[in-house]
Amino acid sequence: MSTSHASSDPAQPRPILSLRGVNRRFTGVTALDDVYLDIHEGEFVAIVGPSGSGKSTLLNVLGLLDTPTHGTYLIDGVDVEGLNERRRADRRAGIFGFVFQESHMVGRDAAARNAVLGLRARGIAFAVQKQLVLPSLARFGLERRAATPAALLSGGERQRLAIARAVMGAPRVVLADEPTGSLDTANGELVIHHLRELSESGTTVVMVTHDPDIAAAAGRIITMRDGAIVQDTGDSKGRFGTPPATAAGSAGNEHTFVRRRRHEAVDVVADALSALTVRPAKALLLIMAFLLGSGGLVTAIGLSESASVKVSARIDAAASDEVRVTREAGYASWEAVSTDLQASRRLYGVHDAGVIAELSSSVVQPSTFRPGSFPDPPGFTGAVRIVDSGYLRLQGATVSYGDAALLDQSFGGPVAVLGQDAAQRFGIAKPGAGVVVWLYGQPVPVVGIVDNPGRDPVLPSAVLVGVGSYPLTNNVAASLVFRTTPGMPAAIAEALPKALSPSEPGNVKVQTVADLRELKQGINSDLGRLVAIVSVVLLAMACLSAGTTMYLGVLARSSEIALRLALGMRRGVLASMFLTEGAAVGALGGAAGAAAGMGSVLAYASSEGWAAMIPWYASMWGMGAGLVSGTLSAVYPAILAMRSNPAHLIRA
Repeated sequence: MSTSHASSDPAQPRPILSLRGVNRRFTGVTALDDVYLDIHEGEFVAIVGPSGSGKSTLLNVLGLLDTPTHGTYLIDGVDVEGLNERRRADRRAGIFGFVFQESHMVGRDAAARNAVLGLRARGIAFAVQKQLVLPSLARFGLERRAATPAALLSGGERQRLAIARAVMGAPRVVLADEPTGSLDTANGELVIHHLRELSESGTTVVMVTHDPDIAAAAGRIITMRDGAIVQDTGDSKGRFGTPPATAAGSAGNEHTFVRRRRHEAVDVVADALSALTVRPAKALLLIMAFLLGSGGLVTAIGLSESASVKVSARIDAAASDEVRVTREAGYASWEAVSTDLQASRRLYGVHDAGVIAELSSSVVQPSTFRPGSFPDPPGFTGAVRIVDSGYLRLQGATVSYGDAALLDQSFGGPVAVLGQDAAQRFGIAKPGAGVVVWLYGQPVPVVGIVDNPGRDPVLPSAVLVGVGSYPLTNNVAASLVFRTTPGMPAAIAEALPKALSPSEPGNVKVQTVADLRELKQGINSDLGRLVAIVSVVLLAMACLSAGTTMYLGVLARSSEIALRLALGMRRGVLASMFLTEGAAVGALGGAAGAAAGMGSVLAYASSEGWAAMIPWYASMWGMGAGLVSGTLSAVYPAILAMRSNPAHLIRA
């Protein structure tokens, strides 16, 4: 049994890779046990041994994919233990090329794009990639397959492509883990032929294999068992042979392979978009999630603004020429109401006046049918009001199939006028002989239908009865409504209490412009809160669904993540790729949602007869919310990808 230790011969050149007492332990398992090994420039080394002997773990440690538990690892005499993750990635990208048993291709990408993946991971300029890719593919007989997706290549073609990718950046060391394990004999011999050519050109090749015939092609064979080197044939060349300057990674080319942040950024965006376009169903689902969130936000903003404008217009219209008056104790009789109306009409600036009083629909119980006809008749949810013709007139409401003046004369009994919605609910098309609605358990003739509610939005669903239809047994909280000269409400409001109750003006309550503006402000505030709540819920749901989908995407792309890290991509750049995917999906969903939201507002406003009001910032909010929530949904998947252990993923 022999173990490879460093020679003390000063005539020997410094080894490119050197392990000193290296151990690698996992939970309950020792994968490497006190390994000493020197590998010199230009050697072709085969590592053999039974399964579980530590061959792949040794290769992962050599390639900086794994870290020793104990011991020292030197590359060109520099201890790698002191290197942070960023510098390890740079060292891995600059020195090593990897060939794995399963080739680990990005199946959606063409062969040419896979070949330059190592250069892209290192932030090498596109011009350099384009200059090198076709000659490299031609070297391995793949120039005609450059545009073919890697998923459509044969096993032998993919493995040759893996070698082309490994040597694209002129690495000094190629690490091959069972490169022929999944190939037939002919393709396996072809792969070994290419590896031998690399060694002869000055590249150091370290190959793991379980096949003695494949290992025989190497100049040096290292046998492992139970994590230890038990035999080493030594090297047949390279220890005093090819100097570093003549190897494949010669110094003359080093200036070509310079990592640039801008090139990394360009490739990150390109890879993110490629992942989305190749998986259109997944991308569409994510976009739909953010479309719903941002679309709901824009719709809520637009509808609340449109509703606010509509409400404000009605309030402003009423505020400019309308005053309402009530008595604190109410009215004991309709004659008292009439007296106040007459006194009010004499004030300068009052053009018209009317009366309105609200009744409880649960007490009145409006119905089409005689009480008791059905065991559980449906309840009426509209308003029941006592009004006169003056109220309808000053609101601008009109009555069809009848005369509003009938509300002022009960003719010995009550009469009713129905709003259009109420009439439809009661199944009444128009007034006529025998057409009644039951109120207080008694039939009341229907003498008209409101076809235009004017400024009062409650009238379409209301049942209106005339003043004096029912005798008063208790004081009624009736309101007097006045239409004034524009600009006069404030002056009239000051005069009304004294005009109606000179001795006790404090008993008269007047609702004026200030009260209505306060009401308007309250409505706008309530709508704003509603917008915020709906938007937060929708966007939270979008983030959750998108984050879950992207998390599953990270798990499905573990092989690709391991490959990118092995080829030298920095972890922060890898994380930014997933963040870019999330941001792109969120931005697309946000833009689509903004358009859909504005369309929804326009459609609904048109159906309601509103003037659609969509603030200029609504679309910006929608797109911004999509972008931000998309990026946030990718944070955890990005962290998961960034923290991945490439050695573990490759073993899996």
